[in-house]
Amino acid sequence: MSKDSSKSSGKSNIPEVGDLVLATVNRITSHGAYCQMDEFKDQECFIHISEIASTWVRNIRNYVRENQKVVVKVLRVDADRNQVDTSLRRVTREQGRLKIQEWKRAQRGSKLLALAAERMKKTPNEAYEIAGKAMEANYADMLEALEEAKEKGPKGLTDIGVPKKWADVLYELAQAHVLIRDVSVEKTIELICRGPEGVEGIRKALLGAEAIVEPSGGSVFIEGAPRYRIQVSGKDYKQAEQLLQEAIEKSLKIIAECGGEGKVTTQS
Repeated sequence: MSKDSSKSSGKSNIPEVGDLVLATVNRITSHGAYCQMDEFKDQECFIHISEIASTWVRNIRNYVRENQKVVVKVLRVDADRNQVDTSLRRVTREQGRLKIQEWKRAQRGSKLLALAAERMKKTPNEAYEIAGKAMEANYADMLEALEEAKEKGPKGLTDIGVPKKWADVLYELAQAHVLIRDVSVEKTIELICRGPEGVEGIRKALLGAEAIVEPSGGSVFIEGAPRYRIQVSGKDYKQAEQLLQEAIEKSLKIIAECGGEGKVTTQS
């Protein structure tokens, strides 16, 4: 169990300079990209063209696209003007991978807490105040609290202040929905689609891979078009490898059907 007393509850309205945040690209202009910040409600940020990549950017759309999720670093914050300037090029591949992994874990933990709220006939906000806040204060995230509860029982939750009835419900949900992952495998694929579907064909191929790996906690990461990394985690290495291969074959099949081509570029 790891404790992070400075962990945010996700209720802040604006990030701080230096923060790494997850954002979704809303619109692209000739001078930069405007994004919706996933972790900060109703907050937009801007990536200037000079902060898109370390090399000269001739066409922004070669690096980002609408609806793409990106990890950016906060450079400047003007709270009075509600303006946040960010950088994509100053985030390393590993930083981006870890941030997306952190966000996905937070999403899964929140969904399970919401399920507990339904059972206890409470709102998600009430559930957070009753149980979620204690879980975040004593663990790296709520999902880690549920992972430990699955292995050791509900007592770990009651020991940190979660009411027994809530701890019992969360334990039941952890038994049903939490997968303890010990191994991780990954490969990088290259996808190119010059056919009529273009970027849409690539999106379909990535969504196909994502649909296979996400139920087990896997992810698809953009390393920098046209390279995409597929990661799968699991308790059993052989099963994780099999799932990874299925995801790769699915994406390559879809890109071929869309008139494009793909290949594996690195081995796990």
